[in-house]
Amino acid sequence: MSRKKRKMIIDREGMLAIEKSSGQTVRKLMESAGTVSAREIESIVPAHAHILILAGTGNNGGDGFVIARLLEKTYTVKVLLCDGTPSTKEALAEYKKLDEHCIIKEKSFQKELAKADAVIDAVYGFSYHGTLLPEIKRIFQDVNNSGKEVISIDINSGCESDTGFCDTDAIRSTITLALDCYKPFHMMRKNHQMFKETRLLSLDLPHPEHTKYHEMNETLFFEHFPKKEEKAYKGTFGKAELIGGCWGMAGALSLNIIGARTIGASYLQVVLPEEIYPIVAGQFIQPVYHPFGHETWHEVISGALDGAGSVGFGSGCVYMDHKDDILDLILQECHSPIVLDAEALRLLKHNTYILKFVKAPIIVTPHIGEFADMVNQPTSAVKDSPIPLAQKFARDYGVIVVLKSPNTIVVSPSGDIYINQTGSQALAQAGSGDLLTGIMTAMLSMTRDVFTAVCMSVWLHGYLADLGVKGHSRQDFNLERYPELMDQLFESHGF
Repeated sequence: MSRKKRKMIIDREGMLAIEKSSGQTVRKLMESAGTVSAREIESIVPAHAHILILAGTGNNGGDGFVIARLLEKTYTVKVLLCDGTPSTKEALAEYKKLDEHCIIKEKSFQKELAKADAVIDAVYGFSYHGTLLPEIKRIFQDVNNSGKEVISIDINSGCESDTGFCDTDAIRSTITLALDCYKPFHMMRKNHQMFKETRLLSLDLPHPEHTKYHEMNETLFFEHFPKKEEKAYKGTFGKAELIGGCWGMAGALSLNIIGARTIGASYLQVVLPEEIYPIVAGQFIQPVYHPFGHETWHEVISGALDGAGSVGFGSGCVYMDHKDDILDLILQECHSPIVLDAEALRLLKHNTYILKFVKAPIIVTPHIGEFADMVNQPTSAVKDSPIPLAQKFARDYGVIVVLKSPNTIVVSPSGDIYINQTGSQALAQAGSGDLLTGIMTAMLSMTRDVFTAVCMSVWLHGYLADLGVKGHSRQDFNLERYPELMDQLFESHGF
């Protein structure tokens, strides 16, 4: 039976600290890791099957040797040293305990791979960094093309624990066994798709109370979400303000409004060009509208910013008159949290330094392509290292980065990280980001802690989609159902 424990997400440095603070020797840690892994493999692979173990030279290879020793009585076990003789004394000691008949040469690899019912990947662990050597690539390519069930120990070999980077020929597994804690790699499955399933196995090591990796779920969401009390009035949770839209793109602002109304924004202000006011106001009667024209934009927007508890700007602003000046005005005069999306991010592309001088909390919400433009990097570079690049941008400019992707990443200037697990391809459609901007802007007017509010918004955006596709298709998911879905969720929690 597998030994599982509560989820904790931790990076390489944190895992090394946990191992050191445990007081256990490397050999004891290796024995524990190999033992829990072997027991889990026994629950996956039928007895008497053929198992091929790929072992590296380090301590992850040592884990593989322990697994081989424990399984060889029940299975036909073969071990391939992928990268030469073990390089640590602990791994070498475990290697010497194996029956020499289970060790195969590389020339026998193809034959043993063909006979194998399962392949165990124990080549590289959470300290791996860089790209694979050509000879390792060839082995991994053969495994990936074999169609065999593959079980990776802790981290899929060829993938980095902390950054999101995976070599193009990294091992792809059926199941990855996370040892003691989840690593950032495990939380980014939708982005890299290197495994189909992950299972957390306990090593019974002491854990810190907190890490910089935050979590969000339904229980935590409603612990933080403010409930209306009997004495509440329309201004209890402040005024949320949306500025956006233009001729031909009224729909983006409309989705902002739907997002804000989803979480029950009590006082919603909408600032928009005069030419789309009838279109938007004809759909939504509850917001307070502030239409502006070519000559009145400064007066109207400046007045509307006064007293705003949060501001969202950028959705549907492609053809908005004075959009550059409006962004400058918001950044100069607003003292409440500001969510910048879509066109606002494009306006910042060559002017990011201005963010350093803004006193209000700033949240930028780019998708991968928009962020690549903001950091002047190829899209492929952002896909390979989303966490480090988001961390650097957040730190350099003092902003919260919401990097939208299958596993959206939220990073604060101080280094707090949230890797979202909710949502699906149902949200892969135009307007999904506009909906998130509306949810986030309203949430920021209602929740004091800015980072928590942003994480809540990202989680909810995906979670409502998960609820919405139960019994409905992902192909044509209707974003306008969000208030209805949230109403059901509110009701189930007594709101």
